Amino acid sequence: MILGGGFGGMYAALEFERALARGADVDVTLVNRDNFFLFTPMLHEVAASDLDITNIVSPIRKLLRRVTFFHGDIETVDLVKKRVGLSHGHEQHCHALPYDHLVLALGSTTNFFDIPGWQTARSR
Repeated sequence: MILGGGFGGMYAALEFERALARGADVDVTLVNRDNFFLFTPMLHEVAASDLDITNIVSPIRKLLRRVTFFHGDIETVDLVKKRVGLSHGHEQHCHALPYDHLVLALGSTTNFFDIPGWQTARSR
């Protein structure tokens, strides 16, 4: 199971895609909050109107044909029982998915260094 669909999670999933294409006998699931992959190095070109957003956003399900995709939020990770608690939908329907191996590729959050107004300006 891969948690996170950014660069780390997607590149891990794409390696599993290649292994599955060669006949590997594994089940791989990628879990991500968003159902798309955003190529952030070119985001500034969208802001400058040099590119359309559709050029840097790709649906995860189209990128991954053999790896299963779960669109939802990660609620819990139980390392002892090897289960990940996931939720999705408006009613926060919950699932507990088992795993044998876990790839944590959850990315990071921005540090605003407690500068007043920066976090609010970013969320607009």
